[in-house]
Amino acid sequence: MVFDIIRKFEHSKELNKAVDEIFVGEIINYMYKNDAYLVDIISSESSHFLSFRFKNNFLYMLNISLDRKVEGLASKIIGSQSVMSIEAIIRRELVEPEDVIKMIETDLKNIFKIPMFGNVKIDHNLNYIIAKTSYIIDLNKFIKDKEVKKEEIKEEIDKIIKTLVESLKNL
Repeated sequence: MVFDIIRKFEHSKELNKAVDEIFVGEIINYMYKNDAYLVDIISSESSHFLSFRFKNNFLYMLNISLDRKVEGLASKIIGSQSVMSIEAIIRRELVEPEDVIKMIETDLKNIFKIPMFGNVKIDHNLNYIIAKTSYIIDLNKFIKDKEVKKEEIKEEIDKIIKTLVESLKNL
């Protein structure tokens, strides 16, 4: 009886730590099903960085970073709060002088923008345009005990990517 309680507690503790890893696995699965392939992954105990390339798409690259801010017993009380940052990158082959002027105008408009809570910040490199945003999300909303809400994860990622793509198409 006592061993069962200890085993359940240990299992719960391990599952709490694995919530972000399960979420990352679902992101990889979703992106693969949408013709994106994983080109880079860097993980530590509480953060993950994923980089995807697209086969035939408007986007050239998509970078996703997930940083777990709350863990342990606190995550049971307030949820597994994490910061998810996403960068959508498009590639420009040729840069005309008018494009450089437009880049400078956009960069000046975005200089004080903070890419949080759905706000999108646009950055230009010479041949790349990068749209960035960050969200604070509760991973427990998507993964509870042994249940993974794959459809909700898909909808959340889809919504964020569409927001970034729309901001890039306007340029």
